[in-house]
Amino acid sequence: MANFNHCPLVWMFCSKKLKTKLELLQKRALRFLLNDYESDYDHLLVQSNKPTIEVKHLRTLAIEIFKTLNDLNPSFMKEIFTKNTNSERNGTTLLVKMQNSKKYGQDTLRALGPKIWNKLPSHIKEASSLSIFKQLIKTWSGSECACSSCANL
Repeated sequence: MANFNHCPLVWMFCSKKLKTKLELLQKRALRFLLNDYESDYDHLLVQSNKPTIEVKHLRTLAIEIFKTLNDLNPSFMKEIFTKNTNSERNGTTLLVKMQNSKKYGQDTLRALGPKIWNKLPSHIKEASSLSIFKQLIKTWSGSECACSSCANL
């Protein structure tokens, strides 16, 4: 699992081809560890109580945003994620900035982070501590976001 957990924020912006390879590698590892060569990938994930690689990356992104909003990350992270002051939800939403290009705009931490954060249920975003947030985010199974990074969920 160390290979899957190393730098997930970097891996989440790799190509679709590489993401597919990562998922296939996890599928192969789960088959070996569970000694189950007949079940489909979804069943293997349920059996092992593991999310897909993509959901794991999105959860990690949400944790980083929570840490940033609660001053647990370095100050430069506050430049990436900005609270939406015009929101009706007591500042629990982030400002989604318009991007001009896909490669250097839409598929970046600055663009994807607020979309994912804003899709999280309120009870998760309003957690009182990092440990509680980490417990709650484990129950979240992905986003309904329509961006290209989330299209595989």
